[in-house]
Amino acid sequence: MNIFVNLAGYQAIWFLCVLFGNSGAVAGLFLVVLHLLLTDKRIADAKVIMGFVAAGVIIDTAMQYFSVLAFDPPSRLIPFWLVIIWAGLATLPLHSLRWMQGRHLINIVFGGVGGPLAYWGGVQLGGAEFPQSVAYSLAVLALVWAVFWPAAMLFVSRVYGPGHHCGREKQKDRIHDDVHSLKGD
Repeated sequence: MNIFVNLAGYQAIWFLCVLFGNSGAVAGLFLVVLHLLLTDKRIADAKVIMGFVAAGVIIDTAMQYFSVLAFDPPSRLIPFWLVIIWAGLATLPLHSLRWMQGRHLINIVFGGVGGPLAYWGGVQLGGAEFPQSVAYSLAVLALVWAVFWPAAMLFVSRVYGPGHHCGREKQKDRIHDDVHSLKGD
């Protein structure tokens, strides 16, 4: 899948859901399904989506419980539109963010900075609010995402299989296999 199409699809899902709530989530869900129809990694993507959605419900429900995030109207679980954002996020690791697999420090920084920025953007656009101070919410989110994102990328590399961290490693594996097959190993 083209990395720019993949990134644009996720951004469209994020904006649709944050700006239009559950109404936008219907269009976002359509984009997730379209991704699954177009990808050559359908089964792996579906597994990643299920894992991310489960993690997202747990993480963001906990964020509500600890007053890091609040949604209108309040509910026990996160809103449907946020579930679709998590599903959309799950379309990235095997495609446009695949290069990050196995790069733990980059994943820690990416999660610790990118995660809170996404929530802050959502709050600025009216999708949620920080019931405590902005500094408290962003600090908690930074800590959670600095742990979650590297763990998620490790999960993704396990789902997809060894030797598929990025294009050059995959190419090295193919060359290695070709050399061994020529030797008769």
